[in-house]
Amino acid sequence: MGKNTATRATESAASDAPQPTRRELRSRRQAAAVDAAFQLAGEEGAAGLTMRRLAQTLDLDVAALYRLFRDKDELLLTLCERTIELALDEIGEVTAAESWQDTVRRIAEATWQIQTRYPGITALTFARTTGGPAERRMVELLLAAFTRSGLDPERAALFYRTFVDTALGLCAHAAALSALNPEARAKDDTTWTRVYARLPESDYPETRAHADALSAVHQKAVYDTAVEAILVAAARAATG
Repeated sequence: MGKNTATRATESAASDAPQPTRRELRSRRQAAAVDAAFQLAGEEGAAGLTMRRLAQTLDLDVAALYRLFRDKDELLLTLCERTIELALDEIGEVTAAESWQDTVRRIAEATWQIQTRYPGITALTFARTTGGPAERRMVELLLAAFTRSGLDPERAALFYRTFVDTALGLCAHAAALSALNPEARAKDDTTWTRVYARLPESDYPETRAHADALSAVHQKAVYDTAVEAILVAAARAATG
């Protein structure tokens, strides 16, 4: 029995649809590999993200993966770009009415949220500079914010670097802590009360007095305090 008219029309439309170019196919495969790399790093940590392991996850020959990325470094830079894209999505539009300090604060918050969401990727890429389109947009946003503070170009560049290196460094610190096994993490978390709070008060009076407060400090509070300190310093430098 022959195909009905609707089926023939559907098949005809499918055959007439433009076929993806080689570049489009490669782009799609790269995107799939990046998605798989994020999942792999989330499940197995930074150490588990190898080209061989990623190829197995994708059910590809390693040689096929190297046709998508020249080497692991190109893969890592692509992953870094993806995290910046995600942060930019979190930030959204920066309006002219927003103060430069609030712009920097929102960038800082988005950076923390994304980088700590993917600690395995952060651990591998936090010190890298991609030069890619997402990073270019982020550089422009931050430099524009610090320039709006009244800083001259040299100081705006210095505070831009100070902000980025501090923010990503603290995110990487959080990522490293999250990679510890539960026993080691618990041991670190209790050191203030287990060791420092029991030091001889005659020798360590201030440490004893602050041990409980030190144990209560959270990583995000340290991050937020560092960001605020940079904003205060930038504002002072702009008027000095």
